[in-house]
Amino acid sequence: MGDIFSVRIAGNVTSRKVLASAEYGCVVAGAKLLLVMGHTRCGAVGAAVKLICSPRTAAEATGCQHLDHIVNDIQQSADSATCRAVEERSTSEQTATVDAVARRNVLRVVEEICEQSQTLDGLVQTGRIAIVGAMYDVVTGDIEFLVEHGMNHPRPQEPA
Repeated sequence: MGDIFSVRIAGNVTSRKVLASAEYGCVVAGAKLLLVMGHTRCGAVGAAVKLICSPRTAAEATGCQHLDHIVNDIQQSADSATCRAVEERSTSEQTATVDAVARRNVLRVVEEICEQSQTLDGLVQTGRIAIVGAMYDVVTGDIEFLVEHGMNHPRPQEPA
């Protein structure tokens, strides 16, 4: 499998520091696969979903001073139905809503990486790396690799 260059952040959001770490991992350390892996029952996504209809900020609700940066990014992956789903549904349906938002968030972040990093996009376009989304199911242990219709990332080339 090779070496792993890990960049971890709650909610799988992008930032300049995350992109810089990913660029370093691919360009300098030689990683060939950038895997954006979300997971079911994600606490950061759950907080974002819970707060989507709330007048409170994440900082007010949790006491975490900087959490709004992550929550606001994750909320970009939610739609207007998310608010109703949180307030009007059973616990199992709320869990399914959080998992659906987590999945959309992973796919959005995969796209954002190429949009926000010319370096990584260039590596994808030349086939030197692949950027893939995945969801880890914390109940079953299964990993589902996500391929959105129309997303076509070239496969990494083998070194000559």
